[in-house]
Amino acid sequence: MTTDEQNSSRNLSRNERVQPLNPQERDIIDRFLASRQAHRQLTIEVEQQLREPLDNYHHQRLFYRDVSDLTHFRLNFFRHIGQFLQKSVATTYQLELWDRKSHHKYCFPVADLLQADRCAIEVGTAVETITYAHLGYKLRRTFDIQNQHLYWEKSQFYVDGQPFPLVDGLMLLQQRLEVRSLCLKDSFLHIKDFT
Repeated sequence: MTTDEQNSSRNLSRNERVQPLNPQERDIIDRFLASRQAHRQLTIEVEQQLREPLDNYHHQRLFYRDVSDLTHFRLNFFRHIGQFLQKSVATTYQLELWDRKSHHKYCFPVADLLQADRCAIEVGTAVETITYAHLGYKLRRTFDIQNQHLYWEKSQFYVDGQPFPLVDGLMLLQQRLEVRSLCLKDSFLHIKDFT
């Protein structure tokens, strides 16, 4: 196809088409639609077995598709709520990844999180740590990595370096943050939004 034909084709695609889809275009679209339908059918089956929407599991941070899914969630977190936390209670974040195949360990603070996207770990462990420095609190979440997918294993809370019951720790964090945030006090956000 010449450059003029490509430009003409682009202009036609921007405007209304004058001819129906050709067989090759239909085949491509058929493959795409079949893939979408298969994905939708599998989602329905999974949700029937789980007895709730799959998005609920993802929203509760019980799994991430891969390391990139987690890092992008955290990058968005630190662009919004995390900025407030960094300023008001000196919040820091670190993601540690252990690759069980290569026996390598990787550590990423917030500033380097995009580099974690390059880690394609088949089997391993991910640990994210949020430290609320001015309060002396720390929240640690551990994920098992299986087939590059991250599955939540446990959450731990620490007060001044000592283990503390998770629910009590989150309540303590909420009380301390309510003083600093009208959004939390007025229930616009919940404590999980700050973790």
